[in-house]
Amino acid sequence: MAYNVKISPVAKADVRRAVAYYKKEASLKVAQNFVADYELTLKKIVQNPFFQIYYKDFRGLTFSKYPYIIFFQIDETNKFILVKAVFNASQDIGKRPK
Repeated sequence: MAYNVKISPVAKADVRRAVAYYKKEASLKVAQNFVADYELTLKKIVQNPFFQIYYKDFRGLTFSKYPYIIFFQIDETNKFILVKAVFNASQDIGKRPK
């Protein structure tokens, strides 16, 4: 059985900010590539959600091409993944969600 995914409002806002940044500072193509990398990373999480634990029950997976990490939690009983944040790994590590 596949895991269902829910994206938190915080994570959605993180993605919107990143896309807006790349559109403004680079180009539409770079922003589109960011979205593609985000979607690929989500797909990897759904296929096998048991990635590195960063803090308590928060797991994370880095993007392939961009300096971002998707932080998420797993409910193994109900086969559910909750994406809590999409964190820019270039930021201060103290800002990581807990």
